[in-house]
Amino acid sequence: MARSTEPAPSHLVPVALILLVWHGLLAADYVIERFALGAQGWPALMALMPLDALWLNVTWALGVWLGLVAALFLMLRDDASVLLFFFAMAFEVALALGVFLAAPPVLMLPVPLAVILPVLVAFPLFGWLYARSLNRRGCLH
Repeated sequence: MARSTEPAPSHLVPVALILLVWHGLLAADYVIERFALGAQGWPALMALMPLDALWLNVTWALGVWLGLVAALFLMLRDDASVLLFFFAMAFEVALALGVFLAAPPVLMLPVPLAVILPVLVAFPLFGWLYARSLNRRGCLH
């Protein structure tokens, strides 16, 4: 595989760090909630969402972990981040649709579900668009 000759833009590291922190927090929330490691007051996002069906749990896990791996690959300037962000976004869209359809009319969340779900989709969508533009310019290898 050929190495890229285009230098990395100056905004690559800050954007990759923001995406890495976001997906890292989601991954930490997943591990803490999945394995019951959190304290009583832990502000868990996973526990607040109605993930009753198995397919919702699977899409949540795939969206979280693919997003984290994609952010790591973007930090390393690997072009696989484009595809990983795309699939992370697709799983988050499936999760958002499933949670929106399965949620009770009034879900007791600190933030409305209509705000949380678009944010969960927006970060991998932004990561995908950003990584795709860098890949088209030849900055990723």
